Amino acid sequence: MNDISINALNKNSYCLLFNKDKVLSKKILGGSRFPSISEVEKLDINVSNIIYIGTLNEDDYYAANVLTEKIIKDLFFRHIGEMYGEIDENMFLLTLRALHFINWLNKNKYCSCCGNKIQIKPKETNIKCSNCGHIIYPRITPAIIVAILKDDKILLARSPHFPPKLYSLISGHLDPGEFVETCVRREVKEEVGINIKNIRYFGSHPWPFPNKIMIGFIAEYSSGEIEIDNNEIEAADWFPLDDLPHIPDYNLSFARKIIDSLLEVRKNK
Repeated sequence: MNDISINALNKNSYCLLFNKDKVLSKKILGGSRFPSISEVEKLDINVSNIIYIGTLNEDDYYAANVLTEKIIKDLFFRHIGEMYGEIDENMFLLTLRALHFINWLNKNKYCSCCGNKIQIKPKETNIKCSNCGHIIYPRITPAIIVAILKDDKILLARSPHFPPKLYSLISGHLDPGEFVETCVRREVKEEVGINIKNIRYFGSHPWPFPNKIMIGFIAEYSSGEIEIDNNEIEAADWFPLDDLPHIPDYNLSFARKIIDSLLEVRKNK
């Protein structure tokens, strides 16, 4: 898959080792850290799909796949979301970037133009086919997420895939040739049957599960009655901001960040 060998890398660099959505780290006083290349070399594990992901504080960082999920010495596999708050913001964003690259490499083993087996070079973050010259960049899928307000209530919905009793915001993927604001209106109309107005940009958040960038908005109810699509949505309703149902409570949730910002505004009124 690539020409990068763990033994050829700078021993003082660091490597984020992934098994699916879990990453290997070491607990230290006041937080966590990732193993250095010299530490990885001493581990009895097979490492594959090594890729350079960036430099932070003058240290180079790489990501790689491992097949095992066993406890290795004093290193532990944990879901990436569990590390939020244990490492600084820039390191956490680099971790999200690393998972995005690993997911991309796992699904791009052959050139889509000529079928040749592809390879990645050191310090490269794209793949150039050695046979036909086609360049493959990491796929980034834009998706919207929107909080809809009606007086002092917020629209929350349930997907059939959610844990029991969990509600969250409306979200969906951008279609080719579509304005982002058009996507927000369309997804809301398709999933819960209402019309919205005064769409305001909130912010964005990388979501490497496997390759999304979430674009957040806040909007106001305009017209219509809730009518769920019974496909992506199994329940939806208006909830008072001071009496919300179970909403996402994990650290990585962009939906929770948007909801919390609305609650903060309401508190300060």
